[in-house]
Amino acid sequence: MRILGISAFHRDSAAALLVDGVPVAAAQEEHFTGKLGEWSFPRRAIRSCLDEAGVQARDLDRIVFYEKPLRKFERILAMQLGAFPRSAKTFSSSMFLWLGDRLWMKNRIIEELEVPDERISFVEHQRAHAAASYFTSPFEEAAILSIDDMGEWATTLLARGAGNEIESLREVHFPHSLGLWYSAFAQYLGFEPGADEGLLEELAKQGTPSSLDKVRQTLSACGEEGGFQVHSEHFRFQHDASRLYSQGLIDLLGPARAPGSPIAEGPEDTRCCDLAASVQAVLEERVLALAEELHRHVPSSKLCLSGEVARNRSLVRHLRTDGPFEQIYLPPSPGEPGAALGAALEYSCSIAGEPRAFTQEVAAIGGKLAASPEDGAVSLSKAEIPTLIAARLAKGEHVAWVRGGVELGDRSWSARLLLARADKEDALGGLLETVQNRVPCAPCRVAVPAARLKDHFEVPDGVEHALRFAHLELKPLEGQAQLSKLAAADGRVWVQAIDQRYDPQLCQVLESMGAEGGLPIAAMTDFHLRGRPLVRSEADAVEAFQRSRLDALFVEERLYERKA
Repeated sequence: MRILGISAFHRDSAAALLVDGVPVAAAQEEHFTGKLGEWSFPRRAIRSCLDEAGVQARDLDRIVFYEKPLRKFERILAMQLGAFPRSAKTFSSSMFLWLGDRLWMKNRIIEELEVPDERISFVEHQRAHAAASYFTSPFEEAAILSIDDMGEWATTLLARGAGNEIESLREVHFPHSLGLWYSAFAQYLGFEPGADEGLLEELAKQGTPSSLDKVRQTLSACGEEGGFQVHSEHFRFQHDASRLYSQGLIDLLGPARAPGSPIAEGPEDTRCCDLAASVQAVLEERVLALAEELHRHVPSSKLCLSGEVARNRSLVRHLRTDGPFEQIYLPPSPGEPGAALGAALEYSCSIAGEPRAFTQEVAAIGGKLAASPEDGAVSLSKAEIPTLIAARLAKGEHVAWVRGGVELGDRSWSARLLLARADKEDALGGLLETVQNRVPCAPCRVAVPAARLKDHFEVPDGVEHALRFAHLELKPLEGQAQLSKLAAADGRVWVQAIDQRYDPQLCQVLESMGAEGGLPIAAMTDFHLRGRPLVRSEADAVEAFQRSRLDALFVEERLYERKA
């Protein structure tokens, strides 16, 4: 059975194609349009998936959209009318979008793909997130927790996974949303909501939660079952997607930080950092309460986590170390792009009853590099590339490495990388500055061979997949002075474990660096220009290289160097 999953019209539109239960292609629309966070109907991503698999749209057995538009419109209309006249300015724009083509998604799919309407299905948004986690996991049974910003009505889902089934146990409904609550604070602190929540998380590591009591006034426990309630007097996201917080939040906490203004983070003024730490602490309180409630209903040792909030690495660590579950799994992309794959898997496994045939061990799903060798490229053999990269890193150079297709999500785990020596002075900051103006609080990770992790870090049990997909931060072992320089303000390092079985080339680079007397660890981040998606094609990579201060670019079996 050929099943195409689609996500669109929120952020990060994407498509994923299953053949007999196995993902064979996946693509994100922003990689074709060049517009970061592209939300439009993913026609180019769909075409890419079909072309790669050699499938025509007419050959598809099912097209599955990742939410139910009519239910979502019902929620938006109810919220807009309930907030009138405060929603008067946003009502017309919301209705224009929804009465245009968003509400008539089936007609849009028929028009774009020329397929009969009986082949089109819709699944609930949080079910798509849950399926993206559970049906890609190695678990035959697990508790499932999706913590998101929005969907139709549900923003949070507690569920049980067993075999081919996902049983929904409990939902939290809009406007009570941990994702939007956190985004509203990101906007209040001058960051872009829906894009920069990670910067709020990083800022929190530099502060102390001295504003806990005030922040708790905006979000409280509801009942004795782990539920929560967002206090609407502090927020506007119920009816306004552009301004998420209200005057009530300013009255409670003081003036908001203007975007682009200096972040108060020095010893003389820690307001922004302390407020961020308080927000992070309250988020963790509420999610741990949800996890305890879920464990009471599903007393499993395993947890599958998904949704936009699952991208919060500090939260993931607390769930593992302080929560009731012994093993935790997150897919590479727990947010909107991964939900396109989740929609296809939900139909394949839960509805069509196809056997589960896939465990996600690597992030890239299919995908070939759009190759176009440029003048000046030096041809290499595949076998010599790891040695050459390791030698350049040992000399202190910054290197870009491009291989295969682009992964889903805003991060690259192996296909679009920037690398530097981890023991180089300001290794993480220097690497970010090679291709973009450094953003305050912007994080950077390190790559470590999976077999060497426990030589350098405190590693809790049950986090193998979370580390493989860089969802966790670890504390260096005592005596690891070089690694301490890579740590964030909380003393932890963002780590990605590189498994010899799934990425032998990168593992060889790291081991070669260790054999020369250095650390078998590289500073690593994603290859893109600031404000742009990951580079997709060879031409994109060469252009970004030319606009950077990188020393070398490896693309498949080709090397580009700086011209004298």
